[in-house]
Amino acid sequence: MNTRSLILALTMAAAPAMADDRALLIGIDDYSRLDNAPSLNGAVGDTQRMAEALTSALGFQPETIVTLTDSAATYDAVLTGVIDRLVGETAPGDRVVFYFAGHGTTLADGTPALLAHDADSVLGKIPVTVLSDMFDLIADREVTVILDTGFDGGPIGARGVADAVASAAPQFGGQTALWTATSPGQFAWEDVDRGAFTDAFTDVLITGEDDATELTNADLLRAVSTRLAAWCDTSPGCAASGRGFQPQFSGDGTRVVRVFDTVDDPEPQLDPLVADDGAPASYKETLGFVTDLFAPSNDARLTLAINGGDSLRVGNTVSFTATSERPGTLLLLDVAPTGDLAQVYPSALVAEGGTQLSPGQPLTIPNALGANGRPLRIRVTEPVGQGLLLGLFIEGDLPRLTGLMPAGISGGPVPNAGQSLFEISQRLLALEADPDTPIAWSATYLPYRIQR
Repeated sequence: MNTRSLILALTMAAAPAMADDRALLIGIDDYSRLDNAPSLNGAVGDTQRMAEALTSALGFQPETIVTLTDSAATYDAVLTGVIDRLVGETAPGDRVVFYFAGHGTTLADGTPALLAHDADSVLGKIPVTVLSDMFDLIADREVTVILDTGFDGGPIGARGVADAVASAAPQFGGQTALWTATSPGQFAWEDVDRGAFTDAFTDVLITGEDDATELTNADLLRAVSTRLAAWCDTSPGCAASGRGFQPQFSGDGTRVVRVFDTVDDPEPQLDPLVADDGAPASYKETLGFVTDLFAPSNDARLTLAINGGDSLRVGNTVSFTATSERPGTLLLLDVAPTGDLAQVYPSALVAEGGTQLSPGQPLTIPNALGANGRPLRIRVTEPVGQGLLLGLFIEGDLPRLTGLMPAGISGGPVPNAGQSLFEISQRLLALEADPDTPIAWSATYLPYRIQR
């Protein structure tokens, strides 16, 4: 029995263990075992972006998603995942997603194939025909295959190894919805630390199109194609190749992928900020700036909470929790009872890579561990009185957000919080109005009181 026949026999023998949606996400950056395949930079991170899109946009539960990356994504592991998870644990009508980010190639007989981590071995190349045969056996599921790879090779910065020239795009039978990052003859480019296709695909899936109430496969293809065409025009490698960047879709274009909530939820209402009678004038002035400049801007539904309540005692420790309904980066500022402004987050107490907020996922601050392995906490100190936490959130990268801050604030508090916050708000508004690099930002605040 040849390898392909053996795989099909194992697949047919796998009985459904439970009915549920299932996703298998493969991301491989490390191709050090292959001489002709440079390592990639964004495939592993792309599995995280895809998992976020599946959970936040399509309602997949985290436990229904299996991710295999780098050395864990061998030929055997990938096919076992398909057999055990996607075939064996689903029932008619369930949603099944197979996602691959990494190098692809074309075999000598013209068959497109995916390169597993052990692609240097005899069985390290996975012909897409093998996957197609497997998914044909579960044609009564709602199967989606997403391939962020190329089959024609390409320069550094693109996904794909050219063993032979691809004559046609991969094909899957039945009702399988198949997404491929490129058309034949094109390169599947990476955008620094992510696949350009996956970045556009997941972003459209999460945010939708303008005021559309639903998103079909055809809508998704059109929006992703538009974004990739614009990206290619401004990306030196893609533009110089002269080949374009056009994703492909085969399947039912009218199928609705996502329905968006059309009810306009009111933004969280914030209590008016009122200073104590004995508060310094600078603090009262700061509250006025915060109320007027930041309170109306919270489209991301950013929330802050002080774990244990907003009445703090000197000497105790404290931590905070932040949530949002959109992905982005958080900055947390503290207006002390003295009227000074300090940057609470990010700081040295931030775990590596821990400045990002994911939709609906609470973020605890601080989020790093001490030498004893226990979570770090912030200790409450003098002076006593009324203070304020201000959260700023940007749907973009951390450098752009921290670049808004007053000089020297990362080294400790700066005086005159009101003036600093006014300047920050003006910079945010200027970036928001910039036609070249517009940003979307949100803000919220939370008063607290320190007592002995």
